[in-house]
Amino acid sequence: MNHSAIPGPAPRRRTQAERSAATQQHLIATAIELIQQRSLEEMSIHELARSAGVTSGAVQHHFESKAVLMMRVLSELVERRVEAGELWPAHTLPAAERASLFVQAAWDLIYAQPRFVVAWNIYLGCRNQPEVLGHIARLREQINAQMREGFFDTFAELTCAPDRDAFLGLVFSSLRGMGLLQLFVPAEGALAHGAMLQGQLRCLAEQIAARCQATSALRGATPVHRPRRSSPSKVKA
Repeated sequence: MNHSAIPGPAPRRRTQAERSAATQQHLIATAIELIQQRSLEEMSIHELARSAGVTSGAVQHHFESKAVLMMRVLSELVERRVEAGELWPAHTLPAAERASLFVQAAWDLIYAQPRFVVAWNIYLGCRNQPEVLGHIARLREQINAQMREGFFDTFAELTCAPDRDAFLGLVFSSLRGMGLLQLFVPAEGALAHGAMLQGQLRCLAEQIAARCQATSALRGATPVHRPRRSSPSKVKA
């Protein structure tokens, strides 16, 4: 008895919107790779099209200008962050352990990543483009608010410190500076720089822990931790 094969369901064809979104993501990923390997100045629409395997007209169909493309690239870099639980350690841990875990995670997951340097390459390369600068300002405001909330949820001892925002700025300025210095480390000096960097990260963690302990001592009691507010699944930096 012959049994004719029963055909399975035909694969669903992607909609035009889905195909368009996939092409945009491919172009954004290619742009990030080009900026990382070369520079923002060398990444023209023509070069992007050639590297992505599409025509210049196709690129301009999705992104009418390089400025618009850069804004989408920046948004993608910001969204491509780590899960909140990976960056922020449990607030029940001792201050020294919390500080050490946070500083190392922030470095490994954000500031040591190639995308961090790519983002700053774009920031510095778009100084004369008000449209992009306005977009950057809005992104940075969003990032800063989320990082501030995460930091003070994790280090609740510092919430009532009068200079808490100044200290917060010092912590993240230090991490940003270490990240940007990667641009200037020669290959032959990478090992020595790595050792110095780990020492700097330890010093930063020790400063955070010492500030938590000093603030707790001034208050005369172990701080009551604020309950964590629900937050998006991703954090940004």
